Amino acid sequence: MSATMQTASPKLQKLDPLKRVNYTFGLVLGVEEFLQSDAYFLAKHQVENRLLHGYGTVCGLDVSVQTSPNLEVQVAPGWAINPKGQEIYVSQLMCVQVGDWVQANLPALQTLYPGGAPSGLHLYVVLCHRQCKTDVVPIPGQPCQTQTTSAPSRILDSFELKLCIDAVSSPPMSSPPTSASTTLCQFQPESEAADVRAFAELMAQIQVSASGPFLTLSQLKELVRDLLQPLASPPLTSPPSAPPYYVRASDAAGFLRAAFRTWITEVRPFLCASQGAGPCDPPPDKCVLLAELNIALNPAWTVTGVTVDDSRRPFLVPASLLQEIAFRESPAASPSASYQTVAAGYFRMDGTPVGPVLNLSVTKTTPAGEYLLSFAGYQNPNTTAGIAYIVKGTVLQNPDVATSNATFQMVAFEGTDIRVRVIDNTGAALGSASSFMIEISEIGGGA
Repeated sequence: MSATMQTASPKLQKLDPLKRVNYTFGLVLGVEEFLQSDAYFLAKHQVENRLLHGYGTVCGLDVSVQTSPNLEVQVAPGWAINPKGQEIYVSQLMCVQVGDWVQANLPALQTLYPGGAPSGLHLYVVLCHRQCKTDVVPIPGQPCQTQTTSAPSRILDSFELKLCIDAVSSPPMSSPPTSASTTLCQFQPESEAADVRAFAELMAQIQVSASGPFLTLSQLKELVRDLLQPLASPPLTSPPSAPPYYVRASDAAGFLRAAFRTWITEVRPFLCASQGAGPCDPPPDKCVLLAELNIALNPAWTVTGVTVDDSRRPFLVPASLLQEIAFRESPAASPSASYQTVAAGYFRMDGTPVGPVLNLSVTKTTPAGEYLLSFAGYQNPNTTAGIAYIVKGTVLQNPDVATSNATFQMVAFEGTDIRVRVIDNTGAALGSASSFMIEISEIGGGA
């Protein structure tokens, strides 16, 4: 009796990070199912890191220069998240003697700089995510085979620290690269951190004010869109003045929501496009910038000095720290955020100014002794929530005129003006020799 024997071997399909295993009774579980389950949960975790938190240094990883006993650059232990959302842990102090690095890469550097050693060599300290297979154990052979083999049983999350040349400012490598030039890595810092910082700077330039000129909603959206492609964007139909940009207190919440909505839906999806990523996808780079090194060289390619600049290093602030900072920003601690003088002046009894005036005009009206105060940015507190004004007045009388005591009275907040009354104690209007001062402050609009 004879039978045809077939050797079974696993044929793994491409893992899909959007699929997870549907465990049911009778389902045969193999390597592919476990790998698919890992791929799904790892992808979810990394996307959460990347999209909800960002990337950069989380804790530690300080970069410093030590000159004794040897000139070296040190990286302290710590944690980081790379642009793909992978966590990187450096468990111990790492160091590199820069002079040794230059000599080890001298053929490549001489190829890159055929004219001789540059006076300054610009390098990046880069931390990359790596994985290592460890813990080799014996495993059975393939079906219908008796031999025993060995294979790693664990995957270790590890890291790699590198010194890379600046891909932008350094001379271009030969194409195709020579064997010497391939020993140098090139690195270009991710631009998303700078783009996020630019949006934060734009939002800091927007101020709540009682006086204009005021930013329109369409202008605000265009300012946010211009952060993506400032050179290719069409000009604004009616461009706002230079920053700071002013919005009314009643519009602030809506404008803030519109700015974030525009940035999240129209700008953020394409921030990583220059690195080859699709909409809302993280870039493929597994490395994150820790610092920039400026290395001084003499003509013999000997290192004479190293300075560290980590001003471009991306970093992540814990949510608990931001929470504590927010809790400490109370109106009592920063009253200027909700109280400001919006108009003031010194006027004659006919409404003409005596001296300098701050955003205020006075109109004499009827009945006698009453005046209308108007200023740019006025909002009627009777119809606008969150706005209130304090109106203060002082009457100055001419001592050469026999006039009884005078009073300044606040009458009413009207649609476009504030009505006040300046009279003597009999209710009559004051004579032309008198004058009065006005100061109007706003509560609720903020500065």
